[in-house]
Amino acid sequence: MRLLFYQSKSVICSQLRKLHTKSSILECPIEKIKNIGIFAHIDAGKTTTTERMLFYSGVLDRTGEVHKGDTVMDYMEQERTRGITIVSAAITFPWLNHRVNLIDTPGHVDFTIEVERALCVLDGGICILDASAGVQAQTVTVWSQASRHSVPYIFYLNKMDKPNANVDLCLSTIQKKLRANPLLTQIPLSLHGQFNGFIDLINKSVHTWGQDPSGRSFESTTLSEQMHGEVFEKAMKERNNLIESICDIDDTLADCVIERFSIEDTTPEEINKALKRVTLARTGVPVFCGSSYKNMGVQPLLDAVTKYLPNPVERGRDYSKPFDNHMCAMTFKIIHDKHKGPLTFFRVFSGELKQNQRVHNLTRDGTTKLMKVMVPFADEYVEVPHVSNGNIAIVSGLKGVTTGDILTSSQSAFHYAQKHLLKSEGEVRREFFVGPSVPDPVFFSSIEASSLSEQKALETALECIKLEDPTLKVKYDQETGQTVLGGMGELHLEIIKDRLEKEHKCHVNLGPMQVAYREYIMDCGRKKYEYNKVVGSTKIRVTIDLSISQLDYPGDKNEIQVVKEKENLDNITRITPTIMSAIKDGIEMGLSMGPRSGSPLSGVKVGLQWFEAPSRTSEIAISAAASQCITQLLREVGTGLLEPVMAVELVLDNEFSHRVLGDLSKRRATDLDISQILDSKIIRASVPLGELRGYSTAIRSMTSGTATFSMELSNYLIVPEERVPKVMREITGISYE
Repeated sequence: MRLLFYQSKSVICSQLRKLHTKSSILECPIEKIKNIGIFAHIDAGKTTTTERMLFYSGVLDRTGEVHKGDTVMDYMEQERTRGITIVSAAITFPWLNHRVNLIDTPGHVDFTIEVERALCVLDGGICILDASAGVQAQTVTVWSQASRHSVPYIFYLNKMDKPNANVDLCLSTIQKKLRANPLLTQIPLSLHGQFNGFIDLINKSVHTWGQDPSGRSFESTTLSEQMHGEVFEKAMKERNNLIESICDIDDTLADCVIERFSIEDTTPEEINKALKRVTLARTGVPVFCGSSYKNMGVQPLLDAVTKYLPNPVERGRDYSKPFDNHMCAMTFKIIHDKHKGPLTFFRVFSGELKQNQRVHNLTRDGTTKLMKVMVPFADEYVEVPHVSNGNIAIVSGLKGVTTGDILTSSQSAFHYAQKHLLKSEGEVRREFFVGPSVPDPVFFSSIEASSLSEQKALETALECIKLEDPTLKVKYDQETGQTVLGGMGELHLEIIKDRLEKEHKCHVNLGPMQVAYREYIMDCGRKKYEYNKVVGSTKIRVTIDLSISQLDYPGDKNEIQVVKEKENLDNITRITPTIMSAIKDGIEMGLSMGPRSGSPLSGVKVGLQWFEAPSRTSEIAISAAASQCITQLLREVGTGLLEPVMAVELVLDNEFSHRVLGDLSKRRATDLDISQILDSKIIRASVPLGELRGYSTAIRSMTSGTATFSMELSNYLIVPEERVPKVMREITGISYE
């Protein structure tokens, strides 16, 4: 089986190389480029849908299956073993004279950074729902991420072949949970109780599958009253409802309908144009249906991508004019290849990315040279001479680059754009390149090499993985001498351990999972601190005055502000950016370790009131003064403990609900919400993370493996006083009772 897969893969790559040597594809105009992502809750069918897209576009000669572990997009060994997507994978393929750059993303909350990074560079997305479940927990998370980046979406109701598939449920949950406006464009059809196609409401046509098992060909007929009877009446009613819904949010179509006094005469061209307008404006979301595993409905979905999702120009992300056609690109992903070394993924926003081109890293203020330029195909890459504006590219051999870095052909190119837009550099960055938002870790675990001889290899491997995965935090605990990993969940850290052993050949031991607690301040305070130190014959004296206060919510990110008042205005205005940066570094260092448990502080607002130091004082001394001032101030005001609370969603059979609810109550669950869908119960609750260690194993045991379970970080709450001794013992290993 494995040999057959690799033989097929070599054929695939050969076909892709032929594809990209065609000038019609390589030189695709920017108006014909579609940068899209596929997003969904876990097990909704993202990778299966992607495999069908590649098959029908001619890039694959056969489809891979997730349960067989032979998909092109899930190329990591851990993905094939576990049957889940762990890292996003990119691929380029043609459809209807368009070039589609597609990114398949994970659905598990532990790997949500992959979704965040993809959204930074994509122009549109397909949100896939399991038609039997509707909007699920991770769907809500992905939708909120897309809203933050203003990414237009279309919806695809997958798994319509399931007996409990429910279109009305999906539309209802899209409205209620996402507060979006679903526009149903297709009505599912069944033959002998089995889904076999749908009615296209826009074009008044019927598409059915069944003759060709591969789904490559399907039957399409015109909808008529003579042939389709009762279905015709229902379809025409739904078509009118669709047009009315669009008219409510699109004045152009509404004017057309009013002028001719008829909804029925609205043409497919008018509906398509209106759907594209509302999709780009994010006032409505077109909804399509199908069954990717059964090879039904994927080609019309691809047609919808070309019709309704924007190209870079329509998305407002063509920056050729402000950059005067100079090259400008943003890094959104880095991976390490055994043979090619570090591979950096870019989205090109202006000009062309060329081989052997010298570029300026605007973020790091340095110059580097590009080596090979390639286009992505999951874990295979095809070398090309250049990649044009609007596309996704991969460059090999780049060093000193991290996720979110901006590269231009020269520093002057950015200054030209800055001047052209009449905006400051910071505003340009925020408008142009909103980098990924990296969440804080919620689990920690110590890690050590199995022998001292492997310690260096472990450190190197962790540096590589940390560069690929910004959510992985690595720190060295000076007190215990241990290396500590911080991650997004138990699965995340298990995958890291697996990768260290299988990819980097490091034999490691992972300690028990520890919850990432935080501290909060219990009062406000202010302190003037003098830092005195003698280095050689030089006496260093730094005076700093800091205040701290609570933010509205204890779990909020810390804020550092310069307090400008009449009494200190002359002093504060003399502080240079370099000194301010050193002060901030020191404050952040002081807030990274609270006095009570050594956990980082959150929800703290720090104000700089006064600063004095000789002109040649080192940045290290300034940072040390700020850090020690904060540390003493925290001891004076006192701190309490915060624990992470997770939003948990369970889908299970009715017979297990009482057992699961009883278990949740023992785990201090609150905000319980129970709903019913057919024979299944959906339970939502807020549960402290400390109570959820090993919960995936426990829930499988309680429900005989039939329940599905997902969770994501909701907020941080104050640890009840009666539980503080137990938490302190867990953190420090010392009994406080």
